[in-house]
Amino acid sequence: MSASPAGRPRTRRRRGGSMPVLDLAMSIGERLLVSGMSANDVVVQMLRVTRAYGLSSVHVDLTYTSMGVTHHRGPTRRPLSMVRIVQPVVVDYSKAKEISRLLTRIEAGLSVEDARDAFDEIFWAPTPYPSWIALLGSGGIAAGVSLTFSTSWLLALIAFVTAAAAERLLRWLHARRVPPFFAQATVAGGMTMVAAGVHQLGQSGLALFEDMDPTLIVVGGIVMLLAGVMIVGAVQDAIDQFYVTASARLLEVVMRTGGIVAGILIAVRILEVWDVAFVIVNTPGSLAPLWAQFVGAGLISFSFAVYCFADLATALLTALVGLVGYGVYAALNDAGSTEVVANTMAALTVGALATLLVRGTDAPGFGMESGALLPLVPGLALLNGLLEMMGRDPDNPAIVAGGRSLFLALLVALGIAAGATLGTYLGRPVNDQLRRLRRRVKTVAESRYRPPV
Repeated sequence: MSASPAGRPRTRRRRGGSMPVLDLAMSIGERLLVSGMSANDVVVQMLRVTRAYGLSSVHVDLTYTSMGVTHHRGPTRRPLSMVRIVQPVVVDYSKAKEISRLLTRIEAGLSVEDARDAFDEIFWAPTPYPSWIALLGSGGIAAGVSLTFSTSWLLALIAFVTAAAAERLLRWLHARRVPPFFAQATVAGGMTMVAAGVHQLGQSGLALFEDMDPTLIVVGGIVMLLAGVMIVGAVQDAIDQFYVTASARLLEVVMRTGGIVAGILIAVRILEVWDVAFVIVNTPGSLAPLWAQFVGAGLISFSFAVYCFADLATALLTALVGLVGYGVYAALNDAGSTEVVANTMAALTVGALATLLVRGTDAPGFGMESGALLPLVPGLALLNGLLEMMGRDPDNPAIVAGGRSLFLALLVALGIAAGATLGTYLGRPVNDQLRRLRRRVKTVAESRYRPPV
């Protein structure tokens, strides 16, 4: 690095000025944002790119549907600004993992041109496995949810097939640009019809279906639609002071969840017209044995990672972190802790553990956290509150009960987001110390065993 006449170090310059650097940073940020990374972490990753290429005074502005980058180039030059609309794409954690490795290479000195070529190769690369395997992941989420409340493997199989078919229908509707509200309503209504069919089979005297709770089919499908995960993301952005992005995500939660409720209510009304007796029971009767709950939690986390095209190592790590988090939740629940406290401490454990694992494996930490937190998210509680407020709960139709359930769901979501965020902050210093220790040990080992010249 040479020195300027004023004695200050001269920053390394790249061909084409700052525009290629900003364009690369925006491309990386867009891909990470649509993959589910929090707005604060997206800004951090984008600034890693600009700093690596010597650009200072860079400002990043994010909303849920657009992003802007401005480079202030000094008092005598006009600032350079770029704006991009964020386009939704298929979530692919394997590509997020490769982008993480690319960021490390950029900080190690990779040129802008080579970095752009590497990113384009990542962007256009095919998914690590066929899309039908990801469909199996969506079915596994619903099957895992059913196992947390019931040990019926037949019910888990029905939930698996129903959720996989619902996901296929959802993709078909999205490909035809059906608005998410109506797509969610269609899928939720279809799952309700399937649950009513299983209920009728049980009422007709078939032994396989007599003791089955068909409401769990609907519950598994609702969790598969991931309304609860978006709540956690919205609260986490609010904690990080990205209020515009948090408001947009929260509004999307309201619209998507409203579509689910509308679809269920329409399906129930159709069943009433057909004289088919079927009632959505908001809260399942009891939890399954502890071993079944752990099997269900691990299956939920693993299946979510598969659904998002994670590689096998990342999926297994996600399941492991999910089991640890659910173990903390179950232990605190047995000790008499409240739902909010139990979920918060479980999320804190998940956030810290995922942060410690991500640096050594290059796995996407936000993806690992999302999958591990999925068994804890309050999607069912949110639906319960809405159904109660609309008077569909035969036992407690009062609007006050619905408001209480909604408030509890929001408190749980806030606790999960706060716990995960705090766990990430607590894990980073420990992770940095471990990384310095590994470098020191590697340096000592290389100097000690260096062969003679």
